[in-house]
Amino acid sequence: MHKMVVANYKMNGDRKFYSRVLKVVNKYNKKDTKIILCPPFVYIPFMKLKSANLGAQDISSTVNNKSTGQIGPSMLKEFGVKYTLVGHSERRAEGETDETVAMKVKTAVSHDLVPIICVGEEKKGDKIDIVSTQVEKALSLVDKGEIIFAYEPVWAIGSGIQPTTKQINKAISTIKKVASKSGHEVKVLYGGSVNGNNFSEIVKTDADGYLLGGVSNRLDEFASILKEMQ
Repeated sequence: MHKMVVANYKMNGDRKFYSRVLKVVNKYNKKDTKIILCPPFVYIPFMKLKSANLGAQDISSTVNNKSTGQIGPSMLKEFGVKYTLVGHSERRAEGETDETVAMKVKTAVSHDLVPIICVGEEKKGDKIDIVSTQVEKALSLVDKGEIIFAYEPVWAIGSGIQPTTKQINKAISTIKKVASKSGHEVKVLYGGSVNGNNFSEIVKTDADGYLLGGVSNRLDEFASILKEMQ
């Protein structure tokens, strides 16, 4: 089974930085590892990748061309984008609802883009039912298509606190079971304070891959994670 590494660069970097990213990533060409890079929109055209894949950090919930400041699926595909993050916790914190996430998933799937749907509880100790609801609603407007989920407990992001292997595996199992009830067979990534120090433990979980945030910008550490996966 392919393992995936998704690098979310958020609002970081410049052209010089992404030239360095390309030098690191284009060295790797292992068939059992799928690398997906999600740079800011403006740098997507400069990402000349050999074997890795391009992803976007977000997508419009509609294809209404009157939406100022939005990015549509056809625009992304023109530059080779195959994946898009949807419902990242930072977008949800700014008011993005489960209903908006569902619309974005529909937009992506209907234009042959693979959504990577971020779900996760905000507070440590929150019930897993929160994640189940997020999964159900995210899939409510689609009945087919490739779907990826990323489990990212919000309380773990940037905190340095890592859920136990048991907690991560329980969340992954729950997401897959809920998705299966909706007729979807999905892959589930883990994201949340993943770094070079804890990766050797996280890699032991049942995750199909990993969503990386801050560590993506530390290129030596990012390269060591790619190497460890192989």
